[in-house]
Amino acid sequence: MPDPRLKFAPLLMAGLLAGCQLAPPHEQPASPSAAQYPAEYRPMDGEVLASEIGWREFLEDPRLELYIETALQRNRDLQIAVARIEEARGQFGVQGADRYPTLAATADASRGRFPIGSAGAAGGASSRAAGGSSSQITEQFSVGLGISAFELDFWGRVRNLTEAARTQYLSTVEAQRAFRLSLIADVASTYLAVRGAEARIDLAEATLQSRRDGLRIARVRFEAGITS
Repeated sequence: MPDPRLKFAPLLMAGLLAGCQLAPPHEQPASPSAAQYPAEYRPMDGEVLASEIGWREFLEDPRLELYIETALQRNRDLQIAVARIEEARGQFGVQGADRYPTLAATADASRGRFPIGSAGAAGGASSRAAGGSSSQITEQFSVGLGISAFELDFWGRVRNLTEAARTQYLSTVEAQRAFRLSLIADVASTYLAVRGAEARIDLAEATLQSRRDGLRIARVRFEAGITS
């Protein structure tokens, strides 16, 4: 006769597989870059790395700074990127909280006055006489402590979810940072291109005026018979 306990074997296996760690162990690949910069590229004493200098120190132009600040404040794509960071940060917090149980404590107190001739106080309540012989004050106190159900992460499933949420959060932060730098570079490039075009227009207008002055002088010399 088959063992009746075998009926529960598939359910037990399904429960065990649900908590298994499916992600393979992460192995960081070797970096193709050198462990340190060559000596000729290292900053001298007192020098600052270019990566440590803000864009305001690079672009010392009040008008350009105003344009960049306006773009950073009003660009919709950048605002979406910031919102995604907040979403990823919240998801990381939720996944991390799932690894631990949640405790909840409650407390309650009540106080009432009842006539002595009534049904009486509730069971377990402390009672004392007050206000003469015609009434009774009843006080009730209760304290509760609860713990939520949580998954014992024997096989690392919840830990993998937390690590995935953390990786997503960090990648979102880097994506926002890269987009921010790209936006600053685009605004600066456009501004410098416009300023360069304006300078070329000024040069062309000055050249045109110089040619007009030369033509006027040549006409005067021709009319005076100095040149033929």
